[in-house]
This record gives sequence, structure tokens and C-alpha cells, in this order.
Amino acid sequence: CLAMDQQKSDLRLIEELHRIDEQASKMQDYKVLRSIMSDEAVVMPPGAGFLMGRERLDAAFAKMESAHKTEEILEYAFDFKEVLIVEGYAIEFGTIKGRSRPLNADTYTETVYKVMRILRKEESGWKVFRTIWNELKAP
Repeated sequence: CLAMDQQKSDLRLIEELHRIDEQASKMQDYKVLRSIMSDEAVVMPPGAGFLMGRERLDAAFAKMESAHKTEEILEYAFDFKEVLIVEGYAIEFGTIKGRSRPLNADTYTETVYKVMRILRKEESGWKVFRTIWNELKAP
């Protein structure tokens, strides 16, 4: 069935987006991270307002790229519980597990975030269109 083949192809492309996102996050490569965001993305980080609009997104990612790195990201991994594709959009939710340590230190911190994203299929491929996350506190 053509629709099933398209769905499988889209899921493979979305999995590749996840892999690129994980690797770029671990490497703190904000140029790559910006490249997987739609120019019309809305980013809703914890404790902050909305980040939206091409110019604001470009400026925010450029600022992160030029900032002095103070930590090493040891682990950054998605665990999506669902990826639902609907007419050119993909809705996904799950967790992000991270582990980091200050540069030149032996101790590390583990963090788990809940995440929900909407991806949009654009001419250049699947892009992050909406994203929100917050820390999952231990019970």
C-alpha cells in the first residue's frame, strides 16, 4: 500500500532527525540544531517565554554557539513513547535523558526531561515546528 510505504519512509526520516538532534545536542553544535528547526518554530523552554520568529531563533542559536562551553555532555538521548504522523505533521512525546559534567571535573549530573514536539514536513525534510520540555523531578 502506497500510504503505508510513505508512513514507513516518514518514520525513518524522523528517526534520522532524532539521531541528528541527539548527536548535535551532545556535541553542543548549535548550528546543526538550528538547521533542524523550522524557520516558523516556536520553542518553549522551561522557565522562559516563547522563542519564535526566524530572526530570534537565529540570534538565540548563534548566541549559544558562541558562548564559552562550561560543561561536557556525556549523554543526550530521546525515548519517544509515540510518534503520530498526520497530514504533514508528526506529534511526538517522551523523555530526554541527559548526563553532563563541568569541564575538567569527575562528578556528573543526570537529568530527565519530559518533551512534546510537533514536527512539520517541509521541502527540505522534517523539521521541529513546536517544542516544549520541562524537567521530570524524581518522586
